[in-house]
Amino acid sequence: MSTPRTDRAPRPSDRPRTGPGAPSRGALLRRRLVALALLAGLVVGLVLLGQVVVRAVQPLLAGDETAQEGKSPPPTPEAAGPPQDCTAASLELGVTTSAAEYEPGRAVQLSVTLRQSGGRPCLVDGSDAGRQVQIYSGDELVWSSAHCGTTERLLLMSTGDEDPSKLVRWDRHRSVEGCAPDQPEVGPGTYTAVLSVAGVEGATSEPVTFTLLEPPAPTPDPAEPTAPAEGTAPADGTAPADGTTPPADGTAPPAEETDPAETTPPADGA
Repeated sequence: MSTPRTDRAPRPSDRPRTGPGAPSRGALLRRRLVALALLAGLVVGLVLLGQVVVRAVQPLLAGDETAQEGKSPPPTPEAAGPPQDCTAASLELGVTTSAAEYEPGRAVQLSVTLRQSGGRPCLVDGSDAGRQVQIYSGDELVWSSAHCGTTERLLLMSTGDEDPSKLVRWDRHRSVEGCAPDQPEVGPGTYTAVLSVAGVEGATSEPVTFTLLEPPAPTPDPAEPTAPAEGTAPADGTAPADGTTPPADGTAPPAEETDPAETTPPADGA
């Protein structure tokens, strides 16, 4: 009776090989110990690398946190809408004079500064009536640019903008409300100028003082003759009006002698 053939390959035995080529138990143990040592070294290396990375990044993170603490929070955006009128807190005003003293007949030149320093655009009247230059003598208002300024000149100013119109001229004449003509000229003395914005409370510059000088004293004309003093001879040697000739030394002439015959006798007839 023949044995039936099969195509299945013979399975290797599950039992450990024995014989000259099989590894010994000690070799297997050594291989496992080497594998465990390599795995432990890899874990330790990863831990050390992580610590190095943390130490390197920590100062950067700390510096970034400190910088964030020092920064102020971003400003809250204001609600959009039409521009509002400028307030005193959003305006910087200044006025200066071209000289500290002015000779007679010289006009006073003033330079004004109007700057917007607020956080959003605003409107301001930059005309002579809105941006007022006022000049005082003590507490008395003697001149104002608003007295003759009528045309409105609205300026939409953003942060840092300045009014380009800076020069104001004063011809030394007084002014009154309504701009009446033919006002008198002020006299010599010390005056104070100040800049303000009409309708904006507190929008006023620091005052600046200047002096209008007195006219110089008249100098005598050397060609004009000077009248001689009383009792002295004229410089040209002419005789006085009464016909008498004064002595050379300037003393008065002696009194005329009286005729004895013309004298009055005493009352007793002596």
